[in-house]
Amino acid sequence: MKRGNVVVMVAPGELGKPRPAIVVQAEGFGDNPLTVIVCPVSSDIVGTPRLRPIVEPSSKNGLRVRSQIMTDKLIALRRHRIRQTIGALEKEVCDRLDQALLVVLGLTR
Repeated sequence: MKRGNVVVMVAPGELGKPRPAIVVQAEGFGDNPLTVIVCPVSSDIVGTPRLRPIVEPSSKNGLRVRSQIMTDKLIALRRHRIRQTIGALEKEVCDRLDQALLVVLGLTR
């Protein structure tokens, strides 16, 4: 699993149905880290694209419908909750995701 991969995950609680997510954890934590940090993806478009970047479906990312990355719902999941990798984000989308994460985490100046 690499940063920018689109995966299918099952989160505990209210987000507990199988859904796509984006791996946002940096690489270099070993081959099998116990947890993986992801941002869930939703096809219910709400809020601002500055905080929730829009992703158009493509054969590369594996998404079927226009979706939104929920950077405000970061989750550290146990690795066994990641079911499969279905694709990877395009560079332009990764750049928008990085900018949104900076805003959500309060790292912008």
